[in-house]
Amino acid sequence: MRLISLFKKTMIENLRDWKILVLTLVFGPCFVVLMYFYLGETAQSPYRIIVVNQDEGAETAEGAVLAAGQGLISEMMDARYPEGTKVLEVQQEKEIDNARDRLADESVDLLVEIPEQFSSALLEYKQGNQPVPAIVRTYGNPANANYLMAAVWSDMITYEYAANLTGLRSPLELQAMTIGGTASLNEFELYVPALLTLALIMLMFTAAASLIKEKDKGTIIRLRLSNMTAFEWYSAVTLTQIIVGLLAMGLTFLTAVALGYRTSGSLFAVVVVGLLSSLSIMAISLLVAAGLRTIFDLLTIGCFPFFILMFFSGGMFPLPPLRLFSVDGHPVSINDILPTTHTITALNEILNFGAVLGDVVFELVAIAILTVMYFSVGAWLFTRRHMQARSG
Repeated sequence: MRLISLFKKTMIENLRDWKILVLTLVFGPCFVVLMYFYLGETAQSPYRIIVVNQDEGAETAEGAVLAAGQGLISEMMDARYPEGTKVLEVQQEKEIDNARDRLADESVDLLVEIPEQFSSALLEYKQGNQPVPAIVRTYGNPANANYLMAAVWSDMITYEYAANLTGLRSPLELQAMTIGGTASLNEFELYVPALLTLALIMLMFTAAASLIKEKDKGTIIRLRLSNMTAFEWYSAVTLTQIIVGLLAMGLTFLTAVALGYRTSGSLFAVVVVGLLSSLSIMAISLLVAAGLRTIFDLLTIGCFPFFILMFFSGGMFPLPPLRLFSVDGHPVSINDILPTTHTITALNEILNFGAVLGDVVFELVAIAILTVMYFSVGAWLFTRRHMQARSG
């Protein structure tokens, strides 16, 4: 009964301090909307290429005219991802200088120059001769993140077209396969697991505020004098924060779905990861609150552990692989001491690659172990510093 009363009290205190609660709940959805508009539409955007077709064509033995350059352009326009969306957005330009200007102002990702003897060289190869190879030049800006992928697709389509036209097949065939149930993922979809984790990280403010507020107002001493145990109070605060955390993650996920995000994973598995991760954030919040005295300290000094969790979990940008050792074939890096690192990995596997709970056992165990470690240290420090009952 005492635990239920403490739970009600903690929940009411969180509702009264509605500004921090609202910030925690809407921060994740707002970031989802921001990343959606920043990264573009949820559909995979085609790579933009501009083609300068200088091919003069060639006459076949039957008297027909072979326009291989235009045929190649048609193949580029028809290239599709497995789900049917276009791979390349092809534009044509007659002058190479004009095309280079388009490349320089980054209105296109790649420039492809088809030589004058393109058709005649392919025709000679088809007839069994050995002419000078036709040189198809590509130009790109290495600073453009789409340049390399556009070049890969352009080269692959060009080789495939030449092989089909001449009948000279390569002695090997390359097949690009994907894992999981998703054929291709755009940048926004890849960020969704990190954004869900970010919504959980915001829990640190409501959790730490619930702890610090009672100490700051002096009510924690009266609670201790009422024979309330530290375990009961921590349990009440934890239950409240789990509810807030799952609600924040749910609102963030629904916002992503409303913007077109689709998942092939189990929502039950997502809830399990979210539940366990909420416990881990509560454990870190306990450790943070142990070193703070006022709400003002939380809103200033407390921002540092928040940014550590946000940026060093590997969700916002890729981190260098600073590996220390491996456990059962799983590499362990420095940033793996943060439970949110494993949360992002597990959510990415579940949401974007259709994994089930059995596929993310390592991540779940890692989160659980880190939660116990942080909770033990945090509870000991907070109890020692702020929950010693004193009589007048």
